[in-house]
Amino acid sequence: MRVSTHGSRTALWRAPARHPGAPYRYGAAGVVLLGAIALTSACGSIGARPYLVPLAGAEIDTLNAEPHVVITTLQDLVVGEGLTVRVSSPPEGYLETDWYDTVTQTPGGGSSLDPRRAVRLRFFADRLGEDRTRLASEVVMRRAVDPSLPERENEIIAPPGHPGAELLNRILAVTRESLGSGPT
Repeated sequence: MRVSTHGSRTALWRAPARHPGAPYRYGAAGVVLLGAIALTSACGSIGARPYLVPLAGAEIDTLNAEPHVVITTLQDLVVGEGLTVRVSSPPEGYLETDWYDTVTQTPGGGSSLDPRRAVRLRFFADRLGEDRTRLASEVVMRRAVDPSLPERENEIIAPPGHPGAELLNRILAVTRESLGSGPT
């Protein structure tokens, strides 16, 4: 607010109110801030592959193919086995299935009260060099039925001989055969 003298009257002067449809006026700082926000959102690493590290005990292989080819091949194989794909991103080298009930051999076993029945497969494919990929594969099951725990904290690798481990071994055997396996 400023004091204005006009003629013989002294009055308080106010900036005119902004009309509802009028555009906002941004100063130089506002333009720089908007540009920084746009640049940050455009360059952000938002993708399908979560920031997960494969659990200890995950299968590690070296395959003779690019990561996107490995993930595409695995996606075809898991769908052929009757699993449902939850997340797939060949460019990022990641594939994750929905929960799968190993007793009924149907997708959607995540709501089972027996945590040993349901498994989930995850595949992490990372480029090692020209036409070589390091593939980490895990088949996880729930440690317990506890909705208060974050999902990843409640997961363990399925033990050898478990139907989920056998499923993963079948898928990996076909993958190795079709793409070729190299030294680890």
